[in-house]
Parts: sequence; structure tokens; C-alpha cells
Amino acid sequence: MLDFAQHLLVSADLSAINISTIDLARNFHLNLTDLHSHINMDLLAQQFKQDVMGDIGKGWENFVKSGQIWALIIGAVVGYLFRSITNS
Repeated sequence: MLDFAQHLLVSADLSAINISTIDLARNFHLNLTDLHSHINMDLLAQQFKQDVMGDIGKGWENFVKSGQIWALIIGAVVGYLFRSITNS
């Protein structure tokens, strides 16, 4: 595939290009062995060791330590009061 792009860049005269001069059937050749050499098979078989519950616990701990929980509580109370006032 890369050879195809390099061939187009090297052999193309940009002033003379139009749709009729591009012959994709002649220039575009898909060789499966070339394509297979560009695919990294390690990416398909990776395994991750993650502690999802540990990450949630760390996030909650940071949420409480930074004081964002108070903003959540105050926002819920004020939102409920505003809704009850405007809903009458």
C-alpha cells in the first residue's frame, strides 16, 4: 500500500493529472502478503490487568477529598427547591 502511494507521488505530474489519466486498475495492486506484514498481530491479542473496582474507589476517594461531594449535595438540594417553586 505504501509502495502504491510512493509510486503516485514520484510518477505523478500534477499539472497533467485528470480523471482519465489515472489508471487505478494498473497502479492499484493489493497484495495480501504485503497487507499482512503491516498488521501488528500483538494488538489483537493484548491482555490488560486492570482493577476496575480499585479505580472506582480511588475516584470516589478523590471526589470526597476535593470537596466535590458538597457541591453535588448542595446542587441537588437547590435544584429540588427550584423545581418545587417553579412547578406550582
